[in-house]
Amino acid sequence: MISIVRTIFEILYLFSILFLVKKYINLFRNVVALRRETKTSIGSKNKKLDRAIRAHANFCETVPIALLLTMILYFQNLLYIALPSLLMLVIGRIIHAKAISDINENIKMRVIGMKLTIYSIKVSSFGIIFYILQIIYYYFKSGY
Repeated sequence: MISIVRTIFEILYLFSILFLVKKYINLFRNVVALRRETKTSIGSKNKKLDRAIRAHANFCETVPIALLLTMILYFQNLLYIALPSLLMLVIGRIIHAKAISDINENIKMRVIGMKLTIYSIKVSSFGIIFYILQIIYYYFKSGY
């Protein structure tokens, strides 16, 4: 039974990473398309392009550290912490990107997206602290 749950968690975890990659590519393509549409190679000349640039940049600023933290947990067999953290990150980034990309921005949704991203980082950080405490515990238990 445990191996089935682990397999499901692992598949969900890996699909979530693939989803983040797809989201990154979509945000990137959106910026490129708007740059071509507005004939703007550097900087921005309109609000829609500004928002697309910020949505992509914000994704690039937050996802790598959050993803790195979940990967540390994943490779330490702490999937039960890594998966919820990664799912919060995915949901948070979806909500935030949608809110910030819209010229008629729903600030509440943007804040929810930011909070979920921060909660994801906090959950992963607590998971890593838990892992460190495990290491210390087993070190002293073994009689060093």
